Amino acid sequence: MVQNKNAGSDRMSRKEKETALRREGILLAARQTFESDGYFNATMAQIATRAEFGVGTLYQFFPSKQQLFAEVILVGIEQFKQGLKDAIAEKTSWQDELRAFVSYQLVWIEKNPEFHRLLYEIFYSPIPDLASYIFEIYKDIHKETMGLLQNIFAHANGNDERFDPDLMSLMILGMIHVIGDSWFLSMLNKTPTNYIPGILRVITGGEISE
Repeated sequence: MVQNKNAGSDRMSRKEKETALRREGILLAARQTFESDGYFNATMAQIATRAEFGVGTLYQFFPSKQQLFAEVILVGIEQFKQGLKDAIAEKTSWQDELRAFVSYQLVWIEKNPEFHRLLYEIFYSPIPDLASYIFEIYKDIHKETMGLLQNIFAHANGNDERFDPDLMSLMILGMIHVIGDSWFLSMLNKTPTNYIPGILRVITGGEISE
């Protein structure tokens, strides 16, 4: 994963910075190519052309298309996870935390439909040794995401038992996942973000809204 923008980047040598930038450029070109053409149709030559590098340069960073694809998915998931944490981090009330959580998830789904399709391609296509690896990563992020929701409802409860954190978390994630899948399959008459107020009303009985 590219980390050329963190505090440690200031201590990187010029060569290390150039290497990190090349890797970042390859990953960006790879994601764009995979999203437009799919894993099976995309080629390393196409990715190299988009990244403006030789094919040999790609293989210096990633020995195979499969490994490059796995890294694209991993980086995308990590970016999603960090963005979600950041969206919630500065909120002080549980209502604001919940609103930020639901909004971030549905905005991300709406803005990244092709990445959603790539996840489908992994889980439902015979890509050797890749589906199980990504599934474990996906399972971990699902646990973390559910943990964030549980903490929000624990915050809401305070000293009483107003909400069941496990049940509420399952309900919200279930609604978000169904909206995401239906959006991907072009089955919705509205965009995902249009469902934000409704989810908040259902979960809290109208106490908060978008």
